[in-house]
Amino acid sequence: MKIKLLMAGLVLLGAGSCQNDFLELTPKTSVTEADFFQSEDDFTKAVTGIYRPLQGLYNDAYVMGEMRSDNSYYLFNNSNRGGQITDKENINTFTDVATNSYIFNKYINNYSGIAKANAVLVRIDAANIGSDIKNNLKGQAEFLRAFYYLDLVQYFGGVPLQLKEVRTVAEANLPRSSAADVYKQILADATDAASLLPKTQSVKGQATQGSAKMLLGYVYMIQKQYAEAEKVLKDVTTLGYSLLPDYASIFDPANKNNAESIFEVQYLQGTQGVQSNFAYQFAPGVTDTKNITGQTGNSQNLGDWNIPTNDLLAAYESGDTRKSASIADNYINPAGEVVAQPFVKKYLHPHAQFNNTNDNWPVYRYADALLLLAESLNEQNKSAEAIVLLNQVRTRAKLAATTANSQADLRIAIAKERRIELAFENHRWLDLVRTGQAIPVMTAYGAKQKAIRPYLTGNVYNVTQDRLIFPIPQNELLINLSLEQNPGY
Repeated sequence: MKIKLLMAGLVLLGAGSCQNDFLELTPKTSVTEADFFQSEDDFTKAVTGIYRPLQGLYNDAYVMGEMRSDNSYYLFNNSNRGGQITDKENINTFTDVATNSYIFNKYINNYSGIAKANAVLVRIDAANIGSDIKNNLKGQAEFLRAFYYLDLVQYFGGVPLQLKEVRTVAEANLPRSSAADVYKQILADATDAASLLPKTQSVKGQATQGSAKMLLGYVYMIQKQYAEAEKVLKDVTTLGYSLLPDYASIFDPANKNNAESIFEVQYLQGTQGVQSNFAYQFAPGVTDTKNITGQTGNSQNLGDWNIPTNDLLAAYESGDTRKSASIADNYINPAGEVVAQPFVKKYLHPHAQFNNTNDNWPVYRYADALLLLAESLNEQNKSAEAIVLLNQVRTRAKLAATTANSQADLRIAIAKERRIELAFENHRWLDLVRTGQAIPVMTAYGAKQKAIRPYLTGNVYNVTQDRLIFPIPQNELLINLSLEQNPGY
């Protein structure tokens, strides 16, 4: 039996040179099971392979994480009605179905990562390698399995809990576990990972103790276990992270895996097949992108997604430096004319080739940890501590200290700060669901959208309890008859 492994070396993107301190997630070859999982190098390569599905997962994660929310929308293109186009639009308008390709992509990429993690975790305890290396590799595999399952349970609810290497059809066709059981496993994996992982890694991009504790903080916040969240998030503040002085510099590819980064998905421009292209998806769709991205190419069927909403634009306070760092107010079209259309520029940086960029995707940042910690403190009536953390983030944005002081006002202030600080980083939809605000916020937003966008017809923005999670992909239901569909789909 052959197992396909995404094996990788370690490279540093520099002036044409390679050094061993940067994750490269490029597939190399396949090997037989009998030949592999023998040495430290084998396990290192196998663990590196667990990161690989993150690229596919985050290439279009904004569709379900950001465009589902009141932060962004799409520009309707009547001449481009392909299935992938309408699939994105339907997620934005709450009319998605079980055959949606983006929902399927999220589901299979997560399970691909879980399968790779399981292949390591069933073998690594018996491996004849040094304990420090073994602990590090095991911790990374456990963190990544927890990470993939957390993404699944937040977007789909209870899912099959596969913790062993699948070798038969029967082993693959598991029924859905409850969401509670999935969260229980996530906590077990992430807690053990936090005890095994080092504070820093010599290889940039690898998960650390801070990554695992940040994940734990999210799980505790989802479960409203605020004291437990406070503890692990305070631990994160002791691990050496810091806010970069300049907000825009966080996202500059020259600063990948910087002091504010707790975990980010690694991409690399070039011909290795591991490039990103967020900038092109978020930029205006034009016949020539030269005036926007610096590279010539036709993006008419590529761009015009994740467009900032008027709601979001109005949420920025005067003088907030994050607005100009995140959003462009206009662009110059191929004819040289200025077009007043906002678009996301947070991920728009110099690159060498059309639709082939070098930007990483930020998953967990220190500002995120500070605001999540502030939220956990406020929910325990520790508002004075929460305000200090909130103001750290506001100060970096060149804003005055918050005027909120009651628990209710501070709850609103922290939610707003998270919306602005983490805009276009795929947090808004999950934050709305986690805090119980998704239905009222999106219902009100949907009413405004229908009033100004005449192409929105039918049962759009019917935001019900069922729509807080997505359908299990139809392909999975056909393959695994043990699965049951989510209500409402």
